Parts: sequence; structure tokens; C-alpha cells
Amino acid sequence: MRSTGGLVFARRERSVGLVVMACCFVLSACDPPGKPGAPEVSSENITDFKILYGQNCSGCHGDEGKEAPGRQLNNPLYLKLIPKDELRHVIEYGRPGTQMPAWARSQGGPLTDKQITALVDGIEREWGKPFNPPANAPIPAYAATGNPGDVNHGKRLFARSCFMCHGKGAPVGPVTDPYYLSLVSDQYLRTSIIAGRSDLGMPDYRILNLGKPLSDSDVNDLVAYLVSLRPATAVSSGAHTVENGPGGGQITKGNEGSGNGPGSPEQRPSEGPKFDSGQSQSGGTVQGKSK
Repeated sequence: MRSTGGLVFARRERSVGLVVMACCFVLSACDPPGKPGAPEVSSENITDFKILYGQNCSGCHGDEGKEAPGRQLNNPLYLKLIPKDELRHVIEYGRPGTQMPAWARSQGGPLTDKQITALVDGIEREWGKPFNPPANAPIPAYAATGNPGDVNHGKRLFARSCFMCHGKGAPVGPVTDPYYLSLVSDQYLRTSIIAGRSDLGMPDYRILNLGKPLSDSDVNDLVAYLVSLRPATAVSSGAHTVENGPGGGQITKGNEGSGNGPGSPEQRPSEGPKFDSGQSQSGGTVQGKSK
């Protein structure tokens, strides 16, 4: 018979052996010292839309492209309305005089041409669902086509379709306020009237004419009326002709600080400051800031 001491010693030997085997197994699963790990993806090589959008756009335009201060991107009508090259231009050059900065590296921003392409394609892929307007309600043109608009007719349209939500003392807010009109451009007003804000309850052009669609001429007239209320000082500064707002100021680059501030100095038509619409079923816009 083996002594008690011998049994204890044998068990200890067995335990030590098991520990050694476990350690060998763990060590064999580890990389040897000095072996390089997987290379990190350079920020300039990131082209995943969700990552790019989340890092650069969601703060002003919402995680899902809606319900945020900035323009609603998750809006098939808006994406049908705005030309693709214009959408790209807005991202590249920002909006001078507004809080939308320039994102292109050529303008001092952080994004490459390839990344901007990924954003534009991703926005259209994710939210550009087919939008087929009724046969009797073609989508008005994105930009005015030279018709200066009838101020008097625009005033009548505003009184019967917009005033209940956007007149003085109305629940959404007066878009006829001269200070507000000094900050927004003609194109911004036009886009807001046509595309509305479905995420905040503002209808689009299809029912803004007493439940009937606005024609291209009607949109021109509404914009002409609102522009006629803009202070002379704002008109003389060019705010009504520069679609991005007053323009000027320093260049702000995307992802610089908070990302807020004027855009690039290049002034090509786009949409103006991000003052978007609010809860309404009768038209107009509400004041609020965005990227």
C-alpha cells in the first residue's frame, strides 16, 4: 500500500501538471511578443456611410436624418427636389454665413472626395425612396426659373394657407418677421415651401393651396411676398441673392471645434441657414439652427 504522504505528493504532481498544461494552452493562443497587430483603418479610408454620417452629420440632421434642427434629409421629396450635384456641393463647400461648414479637404475640411461621394450616395440610398407626385401636382423646380413672382398674389396665398400657423402670434412662429427674413435666403424659403417637414408635421407643396397643390408660379409668388418684407439693409447686403444667407465671415471647417460657424467663402446657390419648419399642417417655417 502507498503511504498517505505518497498519495498527497502524487496528487500535487498531477495538479501542477494540469496547471502547466493550461498555461501552455493559453500562451499558445496569444501572439508572440513583437508581432504587429491588425493595422488601424485610417480615418481618410473610412467610407462606411453610417460611420461617416454619425461622425459628421447626425448632430445637426438627426441620427436618422430627421427630427433635428437641420434640414430633414430623410425626406424622399426633398431628395427628389434637390439635384444630386447640388447636394454634393453643399457638403463640399458648406453654406457661407451659416453654421453649415465646408467638409471637403480642398476647403479645409476633413473629408476626401471619396468620402463625400459615400455620404451623397448613402443619403440617397437610405432615404431617397421613390417619390411619384400626382399627375395634377408636378414638383415645382428646385430653383426659381426667372419669374420674379407676384407679391400681391403671394400675400393672398400666405393669408389663406400659411397665416394660421405662421402669422403673428400663431403657434408655430411668424416667418414674416424681418429679422428672420434677414437670415434666410430666397432658396431656403423656396425649398421649405416645396419640401415641407414631414417629421415635424409641416405639409409640402401638394396641399398648401387650401388643400390643393401649389404650382411653380405659386411658389414664386409666396417667396416674392416674403422677400418683400425683408429689411432694405438685408437686401442691399445681398442676403436675398446669396442662397446660403448673408455670406462672408471666416471659413469654418467640418469637425473643427463644435462644427458650427460659417461655411466656405465660395458662394454658389444652395439653401440658406438651417432654419426649418415646425409642427404645422398649413405651411411656413419655424426658426431654428442647424449645422
